[in-house]
Amino acid sequence: LGIITVFIAILSDAISASIESAAGSMGISKVFIAAIILPIVGNAAEHAGAVMFAMKGKLDLSLGVAIGSSTQIALCVLP
Repeated sequence: LGIITVFIAILSDAISASIESAAGSMGISKVFIAAIILPIVGNAAEHAGAVMFAMKGKLDLSLGVAIGSSTQIALCVLP
């Protein structure tokens, strides 16, 4: 658990640095990239996974991923 925590911390630092450099080079605010673009891209990957599971005949897993991802977006937009 400790090793995974350190690994996640390193990845978080890397994505933070990437967001800062992308914001500087594209002239977009860091908040916009972190709050809007990053969640959209992340959920697109989840939905692609749901489609792949559905193509493999794993409908229960596909529905679970799609519903969970949609719930995350709804809770983000709701407040």
